[in-house]
Amino acid sequence: MDQATRKAYIRLRLEKVQANLTAAQDNLALGHVQTVVNRAYYAIFHITSAALLWLQVERVKHAGIHASLGEYLIKPGFIEPEYGKIFTRVRREREKQDYDLEANPPSLSDTTQLLKDAKRFVARLERFLHEQGAI
Repeated sequence: MDQATRKAYIRLRLEKVQANLTAAQDNLALGHVQTVVNRAYYAIFHITSAALLWLQVERVKHAGIHASLGEYLIKPGFIEPEYGKIFTRVRREREKQDYDLEANPPSLSDTTQLLKDAKRFVARLERFLHEQGAI
């Protein structure tokens, strides 16, 4: 895939990121904490996919995106390790809320922090994409 095509796909991913963050924020105001967790995770998933695409790393599965974040973005020093911890925490909470029928919903306070961390994650990877000339 050439650079212009990668940039176009990255722009599409960034649109999804913003839509997911907006949905998360709107649902937080409504108290729909499980939906906030889901949308926050997908914002992280799509921004990570965009950053990896810029590095010509294409993954589709959640585990592949997660592993590649460490291998291609954290290990080489493009982003700090704390962002890997955010990805892990938000992914685990999303999986728990989406698939564990006995899971209690997170508190409003915990959900607010999770969304704040997701926004910080997105901002950091957007900065990486700007630094790289991808956007």
